[in-house]
Amino acid sequence: MLGYMTAKEAVANGFTHHGKYFGIPVWVAPELDFMVATKWAPMEYVMTAAHYVEGFLRSVFYPDDEPVFQFLLGPEIKVPNAAVSGRGDGQ
Repeated sequence: MLGYMTAKEAVANGFTHHGKYFGIPVWVAPELDFMVATKWAPMEYVMTAAHYVEGFLRSVFYPDDEPVFQFLLGPEIKVPNAAVSGRGDGQ
């Protein structure tokens, strides 16, 4: 699918976990300054809109709280070793 980041590509870019942001599927790397990317590139527009809506609602209902984002951290990305290296010998 055009614009889709596979699990193999996600691992190669440093992502370690599946995740969601208000239902939007994302790749997450919580150990690396909480790096996040949508799994499908066009969803970046939806994620940007969700960021603005969340920021507005938090400023209205929780004006004294620090800014946060509601990410759901899912399971670790599982990619067979052969798929990661591309060599096919498990290395």
